[in-house]
Amino acid sequence: MKLPKEKKSWVARLLRRVVYKNYGQNILYQLQLRALDEAVDYVQANMPEAMIFESYTPYLRHLMAAMPGDGLILEFGVAGGNSIRKIGTIAAPRAVHGFDSFEGLPEDWAGHLEQKGAFSQKKQLPSVPDNVSLHVGWFDATLPGFLDANDGPLALLHVDCDLYGGTKYILDTVRDRLRAGTVIMFDEYFNYPSWKHHEYKAWQEFVAAHAIQYSYLAYTATGGSVCVRIDSIGT
Repeated sequence: MKLPKEKKSWVARLLRRVVYKNYGQNILYQLQLRALDEAVDYVQANMPEAMIFESYTPYLRHLMAAMPGDGLILEFGVAGGNSIRKIGTIAAPRAVHGFDSFEGLPEDWAGHLEQKGAFSQKKQLPSVPDNVSLHVGWFDATLPGFLDANDGPLALLHVDCDLYGGTKYILDTVRDRLRAGTVIMFDEYFNYPSWKHHEYKAWQEFVAAHAIQYSYLAYTATGGSVCVRIDSIGT
């Protein structure tokens, strides 16, 4: 059935207005499409052997099966506890340690929508499995003391702090605990407008500075979660 000419004209104007206003003039939408294209290009150029996962729990199980059978399991950026609950359950009875101020981002996430204080839990700690310990405070206030009190290398490092500065601090501080076989998860590695300026940038600078060789193990089909395994560390 054909629409009356007047009706068709009205629908066309409505569609044009919706598309033009919400997509044609939307810089964020276009930036995200470009970021997606850049992420796809990066995957094709650098991650041909990595596994792709459409859901998060199988992704976690895959990469945790690849981590060493001994060593520390640390997460930075606990927030509501969704990922650390899964990690704790899969790792049990091994101990898992989560670090977070629970006050949200310490600064604006440059090139992103989230501002200082985003993801705040208002200091309310999430429910976690019995084998998970939470270390409350900014990373520079909690991590050095934890490392002084806990020997051993890292088996799994989960970096979910979003920002360049936090990621750089974590990597620099745990450098002496990394070894061949350590698995590192990044939650916002790519696939958003400013991805080349945060976790990705901190990791690339770190591996260049310390002659680290690594392999990409897996990534999620949506979002920006990427997992690497350290193959060797230079002197």
